[in-house]
This record gives sequence, structure tokens and C-alpha cells, in this order.
Amino acid sequence: MSSYSVDLCVKNGWGVGTFLMGDEGYGPAVIEIVYLSEKTLLCRTHANCALPVDWESTWTLSCRDWEEVPPLRKPSEGEL
Repeated sequence: MSSYSVDLCVKNGWGVGTFLMGDEGYGPAVIEIVYLSEKTLLCRTHANCALPVDWESTWTLSCRDWEEVPPLRKPSEGEL
């Protein structure tokens, strides 16, 4: 992965726990930064193409215009 993603995170003050949303034209992706080092960005994907998902992988932030969004709130056990 290029350092573009890491540099963008540093520039915007995005770190572990930050939620980002970006759209390539197929519906938004919502990701949460779970690990950030000098060369690696690992994110948990909460939505992709506007569909709910839950998986972790490396991401590049160069293909979308990303914006920080409020954290997704998961329901507590009493709300299920």
C-alpha cells in the first residue's frame, strides 16, 4: 500500500476509532480505522455499496473522497 492513505490520515487527524465514508458511485462504504502505522491502514468495513457487512482488511483511501462521519452505534443487548 502506498503511504498516501497513511499521510491522508495524519493530515486530517484520523486515527484508530475514526469512521470514514466514501462513495465510488456504487453506494457508500463506511469503514472504521482499527490499526494505523507508518505503512499500513487496517479498517473494519461496516457497509460496502450501501449494504451492511462486517470484515477487516487493508484499505487504500486513494479511490474515493473520504469524509469523517459519526461512529456507528451498535444496539445494546437490551435493545435487541
